[in-house]
Amino acid sequence: MSFWKRMLSADYRAAVAAEAAGNLEAAAERYGLAGDREGAVRMHVARSERANDRAAAITALRDALHWAGEEPDLVRQASRALGRALHAQAEAEGVATARDKERLREAATLLAAGGDHRLAGEAFERLGDLASAATAYGAGGMVEKVEETLAKDDEKARGERELKDAFAAYETAVGLGRRDEARAALARCAQLAPSSADYRRLLDELDARLVTGGRVELRRRHGRAVIACGVKTLVLGRDPLADLPLRSGGVSRHHAEIAAEGGGVFALRDLGSRNGTKIGGLPLAGVVPLAGTGRFTLGDDCAIDYDVAGTTLHLRIDAGLDRGAELCAAADGEPVELARAGIAAALELQRGRPWLGRGAAVELRWNGEPLGGVRVQLVRGDVLIVDGEEIDVA
Repeated sequence: MSFWKRMLSADYRAAVAAEAAGNLEAAAERYGLAGDREGAVRMHVARSERANDRAAAITALRDALHWAGEEPDLVRQASRALGRALHAQAEAEGVATARDKERLREAATLLAAGGDHRLAGEAFERLGDLASAATAYGAGGMVEKVEETLAKDDEKARGERELKDAFAAYETAVGLGRRDEARAALARCAQLAPSSADYRRLLDELDARLVTGGRVELRRRHGRAVIACGVKTLVLGRDPLADLPLRSGGVSRHHAEIAAEGGGVFALRDLGSRNGTKIGGLPLAGVVPLAGTGRFTLGDDCAIDYDVAGTTLHLRIDAGLDRGAELCAAADGEPVELARAGIAAALELQRGRPWLGRGAAVELRWNGEPLGGVRVQLVRGDVLIVDGEEIDVA
């Protein structure tokens, strides 16, 4: 609009009057109706400076950007002002949610459009968008910041690749039943990830399932459980944490123990129990080797049959409240012959971890998958099917 047309415009004269009276919103409207975009932008910017709160200031600056239209100088002015206001809001309120990040990205984009390249670059960096940050710094001629940001971007990309590889290694290890390897890969993911909460959760869940104490319980869906052990010393007693927990009233909390010396050598001794331990009908004194087959009793009611063959000791409770319960034990790293308890699969405990193989089983399924010639590391919650019999790992 020409100077004289503008001066003769009723809207322009009303805008000037409204501005003089301090009615900036009315002045902005009239300047806009008069086609004076510069005046409308100037009034909305002035409104933002007089606003009582940040939200009102941002609303006024959005109006300023609207009235800037496509005039480059006005767009730069309004974009810079609105970008700085949104950036200040992000600084004051934090950037935690997706909405916060969206607001900061808008601020960075506006700052770049408004020529405040340094602040735009810093905002993009905070969002982790290092490529956009480098572009913003480059537009501002900040060569050192560009090089620094590109180096960070390379490092970030390398970290993302390492994280992707580590999680792929975790998934592969889980699929192969190598749970210790899976744990190590998850720990690496938690170390690499900017936000590690999901990986920490997976890690905690896996830790809760890992069997590390050299003892695993195989619970038949139809029948008594079988305890498999690969420890140096088996504790028998009423303690729930005993290797063979017993409920008979005459059994002490820690009643007796069996040392696994390796090579199929086992030795029994009483632990100073109240009602004593007998073997062959005679009170046990000192340490007695267990060889071949036989029976010993804990107190008066709990009778336990034993059978030693190969590297494995098989215990079966023949009398008392736990009648029918079974335990198979070997020294660490030696095969535990589960066949003694009617389970054809092969098991070995190494450094406290149970490893399962097919053994003599005709069919062995692990968590629904057929198990061929490989071994898997069992954890709590695994489900086995051995020759048609379902077994839960606990």
